[in-house]
Amino acid sequence: MLKKTTSVLAAASVLALGGQAAPALAAATTWTVANPNADGSFTAESGPLTVKNSAGRTLFTCQSVDALGTMPSRSVTSDAGPGLGQFTWASANACTGGDGSAWNGQLGGSSAFHYFNATKFAAATGTTTFDQTHPSFFTFYTPGSNRCLFIIKAKGMTYTNATSTLKTTKAEVLVGNKQDGTPSCQGLLTQGETITFATEYEFTPAIKITATSCPV
Repeated sequence: MLKKTTSVLAAASVLALGGQAAPALAAATTWTVANPNADGSFTAESGPLTVKNSAGRTLFTCQSVDALGTMPSRSVTSDAGPGLGQFTWASANACTGGDGSAWNGQLGGSSAFHYFNATKFAAATGTTTFDQTHPSFFTFYTPGSNRCLFIIKAKGMTYTNATSTLKTTKAEVLVGNKQDGTPSCQGLLTQGETITFATEYEFTPAIKITATSCPV
């Protein structure tokens, strides 16, 4: 009787599902990083940096950005984007606003919250796409009056193995306050705005990132 009841329940379950097969399991991805430096360190230097608000207004340009970071050799399997590396220090050089104003840009100190999270790998081009899930404390500001201050969360960065370059195109901003507690960047930026943050860093040493999918 128990066997017959179980069979009836199983058949009813199939009918309830419309005879559909169970969904396929998602595939996990194994990410592999090869960094010639045993300590996982790298240096990076960019060409010109252009920063524009969402309306297309150029806020400022910088001659270059120098950076230090870590991306150690390892393999990690995950069904979500793993954090593979991060900048630990950065300085933007010779930054000037469209109105001639001076800008500064500085990142100091590492944080587990602003790792480069790998989201996609294109094997044909050897290109990895990264997002930052939390803002890094790469702070840009106008000195003196503290008229505008913001930090960034980079989105859609791409690292290409063949050229050892990390390209950035856009970022989300977190706007700070002036010394009197009022919001800064009024008329320039709004909280959470996606901006153009366009530059390309060359990494030394050349780091190689690969990824393969496997069923889970």
